[in-house]
Amino acid sequence: MKAVAVFEALSTDDPDCFVTIEMETPIPQGFDILVRVDGISINPVDSKERLGLSGRLEEPLVLGWDACGEVISVGECVQNFKPGDMVMYAGDITRPGSYAEYQLVDERIVGPKPSGLSCEEAATLPLTTLVAWESLFDRLEITRHDNDNPALLIIGGAGGLGSMAIQFARQLSNCTIIATASRPETLEWCSELGAHHVINHSSDLQGQLKSLGCETDPYILNCSNNIPYWEIMSQLIAPEGAICLVASTKAKLDLDLYMEKSVRINYELMFTRSIFRTDKMSIQGEVLRKTAEMISDGTIRHVMTKTLGPMSPSTLADAHRIIEQGRMIGKMALSGIQK
Repeated sequence: MKAVAVFEALSTDDPDCFVTIEMETPIPQGFDILVRVDGISINPVDSKERLGLSGRLEEPLVLGWDACGEVISVGECVQNFKPGDMVMYAGDITRPGSYAEYQLVDERIVGPKPSGLSCEEAATLPLTTLVAWESLFDRLEITRHDNDNPALLIIGGAGGLGSMAIQFARQLSNCTIIATASRPETLEWCSELGAHHVINHSSDLQGQLKSLGCETDPYILNCSNNIPYWEIMSQLIAPEGAICLVASTKAKLDLDLYMEKSVRINYELMFTRSIFRTDKMSIQGEVLRKTAEMISDGTIRHVMTKTLGPMSPSTLADAHRIIEQGRMIGKMALSGIQK
């Protein structure tokens, strides 16, 4: 089978940034299903993994953690899917990714493709869906039983993660959702997705929140880098509130800023459950199935805003270049590798 791989952390302007390679088509065993990749989406983690390479690899690295396609064959333990089923998934960071014709993935982290969506549209859902869901409901522990419409501040609401978090919080909680954005088009996007208020993260966040009557927020989901917001979040968070972080931080963070308020700080990594094969691993498949139902009945919507054609070294370089500019609204997708 064909795949598009990287060997080192080259610039997207370098013609050898991505290369086409030939690989053996894998055979599913156990809980694995073999999927023909018909659509993928690009996430910041794709670029971070590429740029994090040190030196030149001896073996090619196939990236990609969002995909949709047809099940071709299944392992002997598979119960939920059969050949011919259309599925979507975010995959497992410890295994070869979705920049390929075919991919093996554990059925427990797979959901059905939502009816009515193209493979490209469906491929934009899995990773950000799972991160948003786990951030809101597992890490921050937001429930429908919260009283008095507690404020949820989503920093960076217009990206893929923020776009899904706004929708889930609006549909599945009683929170007053305050999203941040900085451009007219991103402010409008967040409002369209269901944010009750949208404020500008390039301006005085504390002043803007006070004008909304929110001196502090019991919940903060930071979809952006941690360092620029570390001190201000300590002022914005309510006593005994909870913060969820999704970005890694190389610098040391001063946790004492949060001690007086007894703040609960959580990290969210969507890959944790598949890396460690935790007993909650199968919940990811259940969340994707629930999301497919919500998409199909119109409760929430996909967030694809850009397509770049079939996967190739040049289109993937273009996609990574766009991601690295940090100005995406929603998600971008590509179709499968052409034969």
